[in-house]
Amino acid sequence: MPSLAALLDLTDEQARAEWGRILQREWRPRQEPYRTVELVLCCALFRVVDPHRFGGQNIHLIPGDVTRLADLFKRSSKSINIKMLNLDGSYANGAACDVPFFDQMAADPIHLAELYERVLLAARHMGIGPERLPDFLEDDIADGAMLIGQAGLPHRPLIEAAETLAAKLRARQLAADEGQTFRVAEQQIRLGQHRFAKEVLANYGHRCGFCDFAPRSLPRKGLLIASHIKPWAACDDSERLDASNGIAACPMHDTAFDAGLITVNGGLRVHRAHQLQQSRQTDQGVERNFGRTLRSRLRSPDGAAPSASYLRWHQKYIFLDTL
Repeated sequence: MPSLAALLDLTDEQARAEWGRILQREWRPRQEPYRTVELVLCCALFRVVDPHRFGGQNIHLIPGDVTRLADLFKRSSKSINIKMLNLDGSYANGAACDVPFFDQMAADPIHLAELYERVLLAARHMGIGPERLPDFLEDDIADGAMLIGQAGLPHRPLIEAAETLAAKLRARQLAADEGQTFRVAEQQIRLGQHRFAKEVLANYGHRCGFCDFAPRSLPRKGLLIASHIKPWAACDDSERLDASNGIAACPMHDTAFDAGLITVNGGLRVHRAHQLQQSRQTDQGVERNFGRTLRSRLRSPDGAAPSASYLRWHQKYIFLDTL
């Protein structure tokens, strides 16, 4: 296995040489160590796939991006999934550079984007087309390669959740640096929020569920938010990643929803709190944004619909009135 410095300094020529060796690889019961181009792609996969959701009994459900990589690498989908778990420290038997490489890529997402593009271009140079290696990140690492949805992570609960997860990781990685383990744990949480936000925004067609505002010409400018129905800080780990706990909203209606000025019932009908209704009578700005602009029913998502249990939680603990 190359040193961490060598992994981080992969050149175009080295990437093409590694692809050449991979293309000559044959299926074997005992697999050879992962090459740098494979590590880069496995690390990039975290932005679209959560390896913790898949294991022995449901590995057949793993997304197609993983199975295509597995076929290209002459490895099993299980092997790819395990390597991802090695990278984020969830398994204790990974290569020495796995966790440090993941940590470095989390700290420098622009470097990850550069390595990803270098690996992809080298693959194309070696005749590996999109049908074998699709650009599974596409625009996901554009605009500085920053993760989306991070404003929805409250600082103190995030630190507490990262500390709890870091303690679990340290129990498995006894030799891991304490600071590094905390950073890896925090990145796990941030990646989960990134995937949650992507799924929620896609479910609503990148439109506000409350008013249909769709800032397609201004992506990643904070004009559309993947809002948790039950707030992130009040959720357990699975609820935080559940797309049925999310609504895509513009900042105006996201703030009103979080403040309990509006809510949604089980039939997706939007309700205004009495305080908001009163304000509409005297404030033209409020009337403009919460009158006709506000849909009578939440936009129906293409994917996971809001769960009735999360909506009831919002009505009970957040909404300023009762339904």
